[in-house]
Amino acid sequence: MHAISLKALVPALILTTAMTALSPDTAVAGGHNRAPKKVEPVVFDPALRSDVTGTVLVSGANRGIGLAMVRNYLSRGWTVIATARKPEAATELAGLAEEHPGRLRIERMDLLDLASIDALAENLRDVPIDVLLNNAALMGEPNDQVIGSYDYDLMRRVFNVNAVGTLKMVEALLPNVEASEQKKIVGISSTQGSIASLREPGIVFYKVSKVALNMEMYALSRALKRRDITVAIVSPGAVDTEMMNLALDRAGVKFKLMTTADSAEAVINVIGQYELKHTGRFMSHEGEELPW
Repeated sequence: MHAISLKALVPALILTTAMTALSPDTAVAGGHNRAPKKVEPVVFDPALRSDVTGTVLVSGANRGIGLAMVRNYLSRGWTVIATARKPEAATELAGLAEEHPGRLRIERMDLLDLASIDALAENLRDVPIDVLLNNAALMGEPNDQVIGSYDYDLMRRVFNVNAVGTLKMVEALLPNVEASEQKKIVGISSTQGSIASLREPGIVFYKVSKVALNMEMYALSRALKRRDITVAIVSPGAVDTEMMNLALDRAGVKFKLMTTADSAEAVINVIGQYELKHTGRFMSHEGEELPW
């Protein structure tokens, strides 16, 4: 047998000792190998109304689910800030402002125009916002999201609205949320943003953008928890909107859709049940936790 020098054995002994010392939960290289903590599933009651009021900002508020949420929050006694790309054309919002004097403020904001978000933040300087409800979204033409016919300009627009613009909204209005009592940030997502729930390959740009929205909201929930800010991620369900009907029409599918009023009622009830301990959870309008 050949003699093995101690000098040759030392590096191997050091490596073996280090590997033995690592448990399965030991963080290495930034913690990416650490298994996620097990958490109990959350269940909310979509019919449970809160009597708490405050100030909510709803983006994309001139139609669809956004407009329904404005109506619902006003009926509950909240003060509402509603944003739209073209406030001058938002006639239904203007009518609501007349019905609820002093409780509905309409502001211009376009998620594709980051300067408009900065301008909005300047207009709302020192205005506490209890719930920052990021509802505005873009799906785009489904036929331009089919492999072989991808419209990459459309993909950039969809991603910039649903992910980039929304993240900018959170950053710009974070001081307003932090100055409030309830301190909630909401991302209106979709089951289309659930990788585990993927059934069909259509509207891929929209899907990708909602996955990005989910991740950025989840990351924000980690970053902002120490500042007592709760981040909610909520899917509003299959709702009778222009966006949903366009997607179904292009797919050649028909089924019964929720009304915007019913979706808004459930979503607002779910948002009301989020506490700091629930931050970052991805919930459906029915109060059930959704898979990532």
